[in-house]
Amino acid sequence: MSFNHIAMVMRQFSAQGGLELYAYKLVEGLLAKGLRISVICQQNDSTLAAENLKVISIGKQACSRNKWQRMQAEYNSISQGLAQAGDFDLIHSQHYPVAQADLVTFHNHSTKQLSRKGFPWEKLLNESKRSFAKAYKLRDEFDDLLCRNASCLLFPSAVMQKDFYMTYPSLLAEPQKPYVISAPGADLAEQSDINTQSELGTNLLFVGRGFRKKGLDVLLAACQNLSAQKRSFKLFIAGIRKKPIDDLRLAFMGLQDHVQYLGFQKDMNSVYEKASIIVLPSRVEPFGMAPIQAMRHGLVPVVSNTSGVAEVLQDQVDSLILQDHLSATELSSLLGKLMDDKNLLQSLAQQATKTAATINWDNTVNSTLQAYAIAWKIKRSGQ
Repeated sequence: MSFNHIAMVMRQFSAQGGLELYAYKLVEGLLAKGLRISVICQQNDSTLAAENLKVISIGKQACSRNKWQRMQAEYNSISQGLAQAGDFDLIHSQHYPVAQADLVTFHNHSTKQLSRKGFPWEKLLNESKRSFAKAYKLRDEFDDLLCRNASCLLFPSAVMQKDFYMTYPSLLAEPQKPYVISAPGADLAEQSDINTQSELGTNLLFVGRGFRKKGLDVLLAACQNLSAQKRSFKLFIAGIRKKPIDDLRLAFMGLQDHVQYLGFQKDMNSVYEKASIIVLPSRVEPFGMAPIQAMRHGLVPVVSNTSGVAEVLQDQVDSLILQDHLSATELSSLLGKLMDDKNLLQSLAQQATKTAATINWDNTVNSTLQAYAIAWKIKRSGQ
């Protein structure tokens, strides 16, 4: 391994969140492998310290008149900061727009994905945004820039890789752009002792901040079906703060007694202990770390087949896979099946715990090192 000094570019260096946790655990793992890491970021909220780690915080941009201007200002500042930071063997962007990246890990689907996976009206609205909204157009330009300039691309799942290669046909031109699938691990930044479910109830858990992209609308409709069947259950929603419109929605759907909003939670271990089933019926989901984290607590995942996490699960073995991610009827049927069959719930929970144990950050680090070797070889051959 002849490369040693890596610049890791990201918006926020933190152990909280999805993209942020992924980058944090990756930096930890690469440091353990003996690499020097310089984190170039807009904001540093990490306390991680190591001899071979240097964190350079550029600072937030004052320009906040609108989203696309802020995006452009951040691109300019981070590119300038990276150029001034020194020489690196490889520059690795965590889906942060910068001109100089040798590698990019993409954490969000392309803006085209909702047009492929949403309801017809969502497709129409999304295409209008892609055509006329400056922020959408700029994000497309930034993603295209990252795809064209990087020597190797990384994706958390195959479904996301396919999305990008369909959205940007230049990636399929000969020679095709090399890529590596680098799925995230399961454990949190600070992992407490795991207490798997000892009593299997009918509590459901949803984790995420996207109402439609994450499929919360479909889940609530499925819960309405379950309520109409006179089933006893509770749905906990973590990551979303309840707003007045949510109260109105729950009242209209008759779900006031069934749904509890938890808001943003730092201690996810305690959240996972509230339920026996985690539900992720996403339309757009690059991977979905929450189901894997929950599986370590013995929760059974019910996820859509459009989610990246479905690629590491087995339907009817350690999970239930929703085949039509837009169907509340199918989702309520799957959830009702688990509520009715405690033996099935117990069997899936036990296997889910075993599966989660095999999904770790070591795999993420090793697959990233594989991508580094590809990018380094390409970079050296061009010199």
